[in-house]
Amino acid sequence: MGKTIFIGGTGTDIGKTYVTCLLLRQLQDEGFKVRAIKPVISGFDDKALEQSDSGLLLQQMDVEATIENVEKISPWRFKDPLPPHLAAENDDRPLDINQIALFCQKHAKDDLDFLLIEGAGGIMTPLSYQYTTLDLIKRVGCHCLLVTGSSLGTLSHTISAITCIKQFNIALDGVIISESPLNYTDFNVIHGDFTKLLPDISIKNISRDNQTEEIFSLII
Repeated sequence: MGKTIFIGGTGTDIGKTYVTCLLLRQLQDEGFKVRAIKPVISGFDDKALEQSDSGLLLQQMDVEATIENVEKISPWRFKDPLPPHLAAENDDRPLDINQIALFCQKHAKDDLDFLLIEGAGGIMTPLSYQYTTLDLIKRVGCHCLLVTGSSLGTLSHTISAITCIKQFNIALDGVIISESPLNYTDFNVIHGDFTKLLPDISIKNISRDNQTEEIFSLII
C-alpha cells in the first residue's frame, strides 16, 4: 500500500482534474505505479465520456473511457450539474460517506505507489446535510493537496480552506495555484504573494495550459 493523496479544491472548476492528470503523467514518467479515482461526480453526461473528468483520468492512465471503466473509478455519478448532495437527492441516491470512504480505502490497499483521489467541488462541498468533502478526507485518512485559483478572492478562499484543513488535523502536502481566466495581478507576482502569506506551506503554480511545470515533488 502506497501513499494516498486527496486532490481538493477551494471551489469548483478550479483545475483539479487538470492537476490530477498532470500528476498522473509526471508520476508515471518517474516510474511510479499510480492510479486516480474520482468517486463522486455531478454534471456527468454518459454521452460524452471522453470529455468528462472521469474519462480524462482514465485516458491519462491509458485506459479506454468506457462506462464500465468509468464505473470502476467513479461509481457515484449524477447528471445534474449541482452540488453532490443535491444532485444525489434529485437522483434518489443519497450519498453515504462511509461507503465512499470504504471505496477509496479499497483502492488504497492495491499494489500502488500513489493513489490520487480527486474530489468534487471544494473541500467544504456538502456530500450530505451532515458531512462535507473534508469529513471524507478525514475518514479516508489521507494527505491533501489543495488546488486554488488566481482570481480576485483566491487569497481569502485559500487561507480559509487551509484553516479548515488544519482544524481537521489533515496533513497538507502543498498548494497548487492553477491560473484562472482573470488573475488578480500579474501571474508571475502571485506565487510570491502566496508564499509571503503562507511561508510554511509548499506552493507551486501552473499557468494556463502549462504541461511542463513540475508539481509531483510536492507529494513525494
